[in-house]
Amino acid sequence: MIELRLVRHALALNRFRNFARAAEALHLTQPSLSRSIAALEEMVGVQLFDRGKRGVEPTAFGKLVLERGEALLAGEAGLRRELQLLAGLDTGTLAVGAGPYPTEISVGTAVTRLLRTHPRLQVRVVTADPDEIARKVLAGEFDVGVANAHTLRDTARLQIEALPAHHVLLACRPGHPLAGVRGLELKDVLQFPLVSTLLGGAAAKTAAAFERAGSIDPDTGNVSPAIHVSSLSLARRIASGSDALFPATASIIADDLESGRLVTLDFHVPAMRTDHSLITSRGRSLPPAARAFIGLVREVEAEIAAAEAKQLPARSTRAAAPRRQPSKASSGARRSP
Repeated sequence: MIELRLVRHALALNRFRNFARAAEALHLTQPSLSRSIAALEEMVGVQLFDRGKRGVEPTAFGKLVLERGEALLAGEAGLRRELQLLAGLDTGTLAVGAGPYPTEISVGTAVTRLLRTHPRLQVRVVTADPDEIARKVLAGEFDVGVANAHTLRDTARLQIEALPAHHVLLACRPGHPLAGVRGLELKDVLQFPLVSTLLGGAAAKTAAAFERAGSIDPDTGNVSPAIHVSSLSLARRIASGSDALFPATASIIADDLESGRLVTLDFHVPAMRTDHSLITSRGRSLPPAARAFIGLVREVEAEIAAAEAKQLPARSTRAAAPRRQPSKASSGARRSP
C-alpha cells in the first residue's frame, strides 16, 4: 500500500525540483526526503525521478504517480472535510423508522428541532410496524427505530430504551352517543368499534377482551382494530364522522379538541398507556445525527410527560352533552359499519 505521506513528499519534490528546497518546505532534512523518495520508488518498483546537476525531473512513471497522487491527496482532504462536517452535524444523513403513534407524539417534533439547528442534514422518516423497524435497524437501513417493542425484547442484537408512557384517551365526535356520559366503564366504550393502526402492548391487552374492538393476533398479542387504518389522520377523519372511537394521547388530538372536531370520553383505565421505545442495533456506533435525534426524542417525550402530569388532575371530557348515563338506546345508535 502506498503511503500518502510519501506521495506528499514526491509532490513537493516535483514542485521545487530540488531536494534541499523541497526538504526545507516539508520541514525535513535532505537525507530524510531522499529516503522517502527511495522508499516510494521501491514500493512502486520503478524510478520516479531522474537526478541531474540541474535538479530533478519526473520520469514518465513519475508523472503518472504524481498525477494520481494529486487526486489521492485531494480525495483525502475531501474525505477529512466530510468527516469533520458530519462530526459537527453540518451535513450527513439520518434514517428513522417509527410507528404511527410515536411519529405524531415525539418523532416529528424531534426531527423539526434537529433541522432547525442543522438544516443541511438529509432526513428520512418511514412509518412502519415494529417487526419491520427491527429488521431494518439490524440491517443498517434505519439508524434508529421508535416503536412498541414489547414483542422485540428478546432480540439480543437490539438495544431497547423505554420511553415515558403517556395516557391514552378515547376520542369521538361531539354528537357521539357516549359524549358527555360520566363514569363510563370498559363494557360501555367497547360496544363501539375502535379506529386505529395496529395496537400493541397494554392497550392491546385491554382491547383484546372485547370482540367489538377488533381481532387479536395469538402470536404477537397485537390487536387489529375493527377499523384498521395505516394513517392516524385518516383515523381522526373517520372518528369525527362516525361512531368509531379513536384512541390517542392528548398531544396527538390537541388541535382536534381545540377546534371541536373531537371530544374525549370520561373513561380512564390505567392500562391505557403508550409503550414505546427507542430501538438501535446493539454494538453498532451511531452517527452523530442519530445521537442528536435520540437526545431530542428524549427531550420531547419528557416535556410531554411533564405537561400530562400537570393536566391530569384537571382533565375534563370537553364534551358538550349534559351529564347522563349510557342507555341501551343510545349505546346502539349510529354504529360504524
